[in-house]
Amino acid sequence: MKPIDFVGAWQFTLKHFLQSFLEVAFPVIAAVIDWKVPPVSLDKELQEILPDAQPDPERFDKLIRFRLISGLDACLWIHFEFCNHPDPDLENRLNNHCQRFFDRFGVGVTHVTVLAGEE
Repeated sequence: MKPIDFVGAWQFTLKHFLQSFLEVAFPVIAAVIDWKVPPVSLDKELQEILPDAQPDPERFDKLIRFRLISGLDACLWIHFEFCNHPDPDLENRLNNHCQRFFDRFGVGVTHVTVLAGEE
């Protein structure tokens, strides 16, 4: 039996249904985004900052720049992990990466994590 392509499914979802995904999964974040200004995917910049962020069967990352309804720009890093045993150091790892994003872009970076596994 062929393994499920979680990464491909989420890449498609975020590309075509980003606003809907955020409205359902993270409504507070979706509510502060100015959706009249198209979000900008920062995949190339993500790879420069985190070369280990290549999609693999167990994780996937997406970095997106948004205009907030306040008029400010901000970045959102969406991190997916598809494993049965989450990394106990996940929070520290994500916070360290957010600091690297801030150093690179000079704007606030919020991160959200979607954990999916069989357990």
